[in-house]
Amino acid sequence: MLSRLRSRAAALLHRERFEDSMADEVRFHIDAYAEDLVRAGMPRAEAERRARVEFGGAERVKEECRQARGLRLFDEVRQDVRYAVRSMAKAPVFMAAAVISIALGIGANTAIFSLMDAVLLRSMPLTEPHQLFFLAHDPGERASTSSNYPMFERYRDIDVFSGVTAYSTNSQGFRVETADGVETVDGQFATGNYHAVLGVPFVLGRGFTSESDRAASPNLVAVISDSYWTRRFGRSPDAVGRTLTIRGRVATIVGVTAPEFYSLEPGLRVDVTLPMSIRALDQPGFLDDHGGFISLKIVGRLRSGTSAARARAAVDAVFHQFMSEPAQRWVYEAAPQSFKSAELLPAGRGSGDLRKQYSKPLNVLMAMVGLVLLIACANVANLLLARATARAKEVAVRMSVGAGRPRLVRQWLTESLLLALAGGGLGLLLAFPATRAILSLFNAGPISVLLDVSPNATVLAFTTLASMLTGIAFGLVPALRATRMDLTPALKENGGALASGRRWTTGKVLAAAQLALCVTVIAGAGLLVRTLQNLKALDGGFRKEHVLLFNVDTSAVGFQSVQRAAFYAELLERLRTRPGVMFASWSRRSPIDFSSELRKIEVPGFQQTKEIQGVSPNIVTPEYFSAFGIGLRRGRLLSGQDQKNTPKVALVSEAMAQHFFGDLDPIGRSVLLGGGSQRESLTIVGVVQNVRQERLRAATPPRMLYTSLAQIAEPLQRLTAEIRTGDDPRALTSLAASIRDEARALSKEAVVSYIRTMDDQIDAALIQERVLATLSTAFGALALALSAVGLYGVMAYSVARRSREIGIKLALGAARSSVLWHVLRDTFVVSATGIAIGLFTAVVLAQSVAAFLFGLEPRDPLTLAGSAAVLLVTTLVAGYLPARKAAGVDPMRALRTE
Repeated sequence: MLSRLRSRAAALLHRERFEDSMADEVRFHIDAYAEDLVRAGMPRAEAERRARVEFGGAERVKEECRQARGLRLFDEVRQDVRYAVRSMAKAPVFMAAAVISIALGIGANTAIFSLMDAVLLRSMPLTEPHQLFFLAHDPGERASTSSNYPMFERYRDIDVFSGVTAYSTNSQGFRVETADGVETVDGQFATGNYHAVLGVPFVLGRGFTSESDRAASPNLVAVISDSYWTRRFGRSPDAVGRTLTIRGRVATIVGVTAPEFYSLEPGLRVDVTLPMSIRALDQPGFLDDHGGFISLKIVGRLRSGTSAARARAAVDAVFHQFMSEPAQRWVYEAAPQSFKSAELLPAGRGSGDLRKQYSKPLNVLMAMVGLVLLIACANVANLLLARATARAKEVAVRMSVGAGRPRLVRQWLTESLLLALAGGGLGLLLAFPATRAILSLFNAGPISVLLDVSPNATVLAFTTLASMLTGIAFGLVPALRATRMDLTPALKENGGALASGRRWTTGKVLAAAQLALCVTVIAGAGLLVRTLQNLKALDGGFRKEHVLLFNVDTSAVGFQSVQRAAFYAELLERLRTRPGVMFASWSRRSPIDFSSELRKIEVPGFQQTKEIQGVSPNIVTPEYFSAFGIGLRRGRLLSGQDQKNTPKVALVSEAMAQHFFGDLDPIGRSVLLGGGSQRESLTIVGVVQNVRQERLRAATPPRMLYTSLAQIAEPLQRLTAEIRTGDDPRALTSLAASIRDEARALSKEAVVSYIRTMDDQIDAALIQERVLATLSTAFGALALALSAVGLYGVMAYSVARRSREIGIKLALGAARSSVLWHVLRDTFVVSATGIAIGLFTAVVLAQSVAAFLFGLEPRDPLTLAGSAAVLLVTTLVAGYLPARKAAGVDPMRALRTE
């Protein structure tokens, strides 16, 4: 078999040599037979003639040899390709229309698939990534990887793993001091065995050693990424050994990770990794904190030969033991479903957070662009049908002289595949900027989603396969139709072998199918757009207009508690005096800011239930409620009189008051917040209106508890400022431009980041909805355009084919308005049929987008009716142009032309 393949490859690659040797072989056999005849006494001339006759035709023998080597098929395909290229070159308008239609469909599919590849499919470049698993809990779609360091210590000694490591990304980044000032880079903390357990590739240096996280080395170290190495050190090999001043501490660079590895978090490019022991220096209680489940993620590498099922059982046993201990028992008993069992999640493709957020939206968008591609296929199929009609006589002549139908079908498919591959190539070029534009939609929040969407082998293979399948899909029906004809009428001068008197021609059926698919896409886009509008118009319990926010980081070692408090107070006072500013406040959390927190609370006299007894806390200054327009319902607000030397007070939301106190007055009641050494007693002094603090989609508002920033023991290192201005938008713009200067004037150590309006923050929280609405609208518009062009082409072609009939009618006295109406009626029938089928399909498929909707039903009648109306008006406009052309036919010219 192998030798045969080598022989065929040699014949194909060295064709001239093969042809020469084959001719020599034929000549040798003829000459040898002639010599035998001469030796038998026959004259040489007669012997040579006799040898050629008995040997048979030399070309026939050569053709048999070519067929045996597989060259005949190659020759035929080459002929088909050359013929198709010449044929398409004679019709440049047709070729351009077909290629552009395919390119739009393929380009949209490639763009979305590139994102799917980057988010859902690509494996991390680690050593044997299939052996890596996140140690999570709460099985199913809600599986969570949140944990704490004591849990990591329990998992670390399970013998089913060859190594267990943990890491925690820093959402606010690291402050790195440079000669040019202070910059903020994305960073993470990791345990000492992080790089060894994962098998992280390095381009320079090494990873951390397996030193204890509880005993920080006096010589602090850091690992940097390839991108940071390039940006900061110009890829200088002496970067290893140099130092970085991070958060006021000097750390020595010991390694640079390979460019293909950026973190275990797809979409997040970690520039600097520090040992977990440094976090323990900043947060002394972090390594012993049992109080909550935070963003610390635990990863284990299975021992060779150990099954995932066995490892899951071992982890589950340790997990249940840990959760049953007093420090965690309240969480376990209050929310047993969330901590029902441990779970192992494959880590070979990195964390599933981004996949969990975008897998379903990407699948919906992939389905939409698939429908768009089908619409484009129908367009090109109609173009090929029209072209087949024009070439009917040519096909009939070829079939009448012996051309087989399979051979002609293959030739038509060759032309279709060339069109598809040309469209796929152009679509790939269009996909590059489209993918980057789509990716920019993901970057509205505080953390940019950085994905490698450059073309790779997977994307190229997808585009090639999609192009080939597309070519077959739109080329097969026209090829079969073009070669199925009655030769007698087709050979006549006016032969119309493909002409049909039927009302529903193949072209009209394809046009109706296009419209049906288009209705489905537009209806889906309409539902997603209206969902975004509903969420943005939702009353979240706060006023979002004319509110500016920014974050401040004072974690530099140079800041002392007194300096930090004075800095906050002075900066707030400076901002209050700016023109147009009405209110200014500080808070630890602002509404809809990606944060989520739940703390234990004890309310004396409250009957314990199985539901988790926790509240969502926030630390604020008194003007916070005025800045957001949060109304007071009972009691009083926080005031400047609430200081460290006064009893600690709190405000609660209506939801919390109702849950814990029912119809009783909560004013003056005491509650205990937190646990362990952080437990504190608070007196409720007021009730404020409910606020959707964490999610706009939340079915019920969270139970909020607000405490005063002035009453906490140590000022917070990071805060968010909220500033409400008047109605003049210029005040907001001017303020945003000068905030960093105001902060720098007070301290060069403070870092101001993420300056945005409240509208921007809500947009950032609605990234998924915005991506879906924006892209579905774009795909809906593309589907509408392709469908309108397709219907126009079908009706224009129909009018052109019936020009003689129309001319006769006009010559016999038919009114031009009746001709106009007749064509419009045909357009309406095709459109209405396609729209009706599309509405039925949209109703059936509506449930697939139900999970993304808010404030409306999947089968919303207004959206369906609006989609149908938009498409009907568009198609009637597209049909009016050929109708007007039909009504303007000159009878004499039409008769003479025919």
